[in-house]
Amino acid sequence: MALYRAETKPISRKDGRSAVAAAAYRSGASLVDDRTGNAHDYTRRRGVVATGIITPDGQGCERNALWNGAEAAEKRKDGRTAREWVIALPAELTDQQRLDLTAQFSRSLAERFGVAVDFAIHRPGREGDQRNHHAHVLTTTRQISRDASGALVFGDKAQPELSDAQLRKQGIEKGAVLVEEVRALWETQANAALEAAGEAERIDRRSLKARGIDRTPTVHLGPSVTALERRGRRTEGGNLNRAIEQDNAQKAALTAEIIDLQAERKQRQREKAAVIAERNLYLTAREPYRLDGLRKHAAEELAGGEARVRRGIVKDTPEYAQKTKEIRDMEARITEEERDLSYAENWRDECETTIVEWSAGVGFFARLRPPPEIREKKEQAEQARTNIRQTSGILSGLKATLELAKKLFKEWFLAEVNSPKLDDRWRYRSLALDGIKRECDDKLAEERAARAKARQMEDLRLHREAEAIRKVRLEQEAQQQKSQVGEPEKKGSFAGGGEILR
Repeated sequence: MALYRAETKPISRKDGRSAVAAAAYRSGASLVDDRTGNAHDYTRRRGVVATGIITPDGQGCERNALWNGAEAAEKRKDGRTAREWVIALPAELTDQQRLDLTAQFSRSLAERFGVAVDFAIHRPGREGDQRNHHAHVLTTTRQISRDASGALVFGDKAQPELSDAQLRKQGIEKGAVLVEEVRALWETQANAALEAAGEAERIDRRSLKARGIDRTPTVHLGPSVTALERRGRRTEGGNLNRAIEQDNAQKAALTAEIIDLQAERKQRQREKAAVIAERNLYLTAREPYRLDGLRKHAAEELAGGEARVRRGIVKDTPEYAQKTKEIRDMEARITEEERDLSYAENWRDECETTIVEWSAGVGFFARLRPPPEIREKKEQAEQARTNIRQTSGILSGLKATLELAKKLFKEWFLAEVNSPKLDDRWRYRSLALDGIKRECDDKLAEERAARAKARQMEDLRLHREAEAIRKVRLEQEAQQQKSQVGEPEKKGSFAGGGEILR
């Protein structure tokens, strides 16, 4: 993202500062402060790319007269004589584009607040960040107009210099609101310039926290501390920034790792969803299949490698089904027409045979006046020949169309199989097929185990029934043996008794 910077601060006498000196330094000009008599010559200063002065009426003015007038308009010893905006210019733009952008922003300030604007564009320092193209935009603290002679007239204080109480009377909540509006204006204009230049980079005035960026901002060192750092002298502010940058680098590395992990997880989720989608498409196309048939088909397609899997994907598309149906319908039509042709040829031959046989059995004059049944046969034979000619023509056209359709279908099929859009899909389908094969193996194993258990249960039931039958049989045999042993005893006792009686 391009660098964003748009900050403002007043130039006040209470800080020992002068608007004339500030304008001379920023523009690289030589100006004389009429109030103090001091001359400020910065014409040897390097790095000033462009300068310009914009007034509300668009006429411009002379720099020395402008800022001496601004100093003369303030009577207080602690008065504010100018306001400075420092803006970071996009390094992605050219010098001319940066000049146009700065002039646009300066013109917006002049028109909105009625002030004069003096801007100066600076290049990056030789030893600093080479992206640090920036502009110093000085505005008067009072609104300006012109008298009859065209001389500048300094009027009331401009809105940015009013107190919050004065601003509320004008319907503005506070001065910070004005500052934020100007910051938003710079963001809009800079981004519009980047877009017009065809650059993808954009600036964002929001804080790092507001943008969800876990990075600690560095502190602004100021020109004096920056100069010391460039000369190799370490300062407290510089040490603090180095510690912040080191901490930010560690955070960035951790953030990059987290982002990589998140991206990897999202990629896995996308791949999982793609595999599930391929699985559903595959199973939907083969819904009537039995488990063993489904497993066999999936294993064969996997064994065929990438080429077989790609063909399988294309064969499951609605376009493939539609095109093959059209070809099958055409082949069925050809078969039907060939059957009609064969029927017509047989009927013709039958009629001609009947006519020849009749002609062979009659004389010349009889053949000149054939009976009604022979005339009917001749008409039927002629009609059959007409049908043959028509059907032959239709068949010839259908076969040519079929041949062309098959050729176009083959070209389409090969183009689809080799299409880059299948470069990822065939891998997802391979994973889906492998999963389907394993699911089929598991279910088939479950079915075999269930059948084995059912056989065991049936064997156990039969065994128990056999045991029960054997037990009953043993009991019956024991009862019979017991009965056979008891009968002789009864007979012997009866006989002995008889003998006693005798």
